[in-house]
Amino acid sequence: MLSLVMVAALQAAAPAAADPLAPARIGDLQCYRPDPVRKTCRALAGYAFAADGKILNKAEVLLQDSPPVTMTTVTPVALKNGAVCGPLEGIDNAQIAFRGRRIPEADAVPIRAQIAQSMGDTLGQEVCTTYHRSGDWWIAEVTLNGVARPDMGDTLMWVPASAGYTVQP
Repeated sequence: MLSLVMVAALQAAAPAAADPLAPARIGDLQCYRPDPVRKTCRALAGYAFAADGKILNKAEVLLQDSPPVTMTTVTPVALKNGAVCGPLEGIDNAQIAFRGRRIPEADAVPIRAQIAQSMGDTLGQEVCTTYHRSGDWWIAEVTLNGVARPDMGDTLMWVPASAGYTVQP
């Protein structure tokens, strides 16, 4: 009986898992592979939090360096055991921009098709990301359907939305 009480006491004293999106809740953005001097990122992600608990991730990703081409997607995510998880999707509705200007829908369709083809079987799979601090940076560690994918991990910084960071090569 005493051991049950000890286990219950230890569980109650254990700290709750930190909210991996706490900075996003105050409006900060995730800047992937940041260059703080130039205020650029290879990808920039933000989150919208609905009153019903739903979370949307809006991400702008650099697809091509020269000339710069970006893709912006909005996808649902959820918090699971300290990770940010969601399906790898949103390509069908992605906005494609060339040198910072959204391209016409007719031009975006074949680009989206090419992206979808290059992503192959990973589309629709569940991606979960955990974040670990490393000095001033964060390390994003990724799993795909529960399997570690070091090739999908990256470094990032949380930056204020007002800091002027942009997605650039």
